[in-house]
Amino acid sequence: MADLTNVTGVVETAQSYFYTIAYGIIILLIGFALGILAKKLLKRGLKEIELNKIMNKVGVSYNLEGVISSIVMYLIYLATIIIFLDYFNIGSIVLYIILGALLMLLILTFLVGLKDVIPNFVAWLLLQRKGQIKVGRKVDIKEISGEVEKIGFLETEIKTESGDILYVPNNLFLKSKFKLKKNN
Repeated sequence: MADLTNVTGVVETAQSYFYTIAYGIIILLIGFALGILAKKLLKRGLKEIELNKIMNKVGVSYNLEGVISSIVMYLIYLATIIIFLDYFNIGSIVLYIILGALLMLLILTFLVGLKDVIPNFVAWLLLQRKGQIKVGRKVDIKEISGEVEKIGFLETEIKTESGDILYVPNNLFLKSKFKLKKNN
């Protein structure tokens, strides 16, 4: 008799999990269907008011009808996924993981953006300390030859003999050999 009670308990638990998962899948299907329906209806409505034609007259030649309807669809998808995760009581955990990943991505993007800034700024400091490169001096570095017009924090402007202005990263002066010409 005890075995029958255990088997009944296991079946009831499995049935409960099955219904929970089935309801979750139904939530996803309804949400995704609503997203597709909202996109189609919104796109049709924006096409009827001729949003793209109006924006073309203003000078914006972009498919705003498609973009706006797609954004609405993705927002509905996002809301559906949040409701789905909240239904299983894991919404806050997943949101914390997503926010942490976004924060990490933002930090990494910032650091990758700085990979060129820091060496050029350090090179500017060293160039200032040495005092060799000054405005008005003629320099040859790699294939570039001309007169220094301006020394910035990140780059140095060099005016070539043909009148072109070239922007040379400051760290190139540290990485490459350069020649200072005497002013005539």
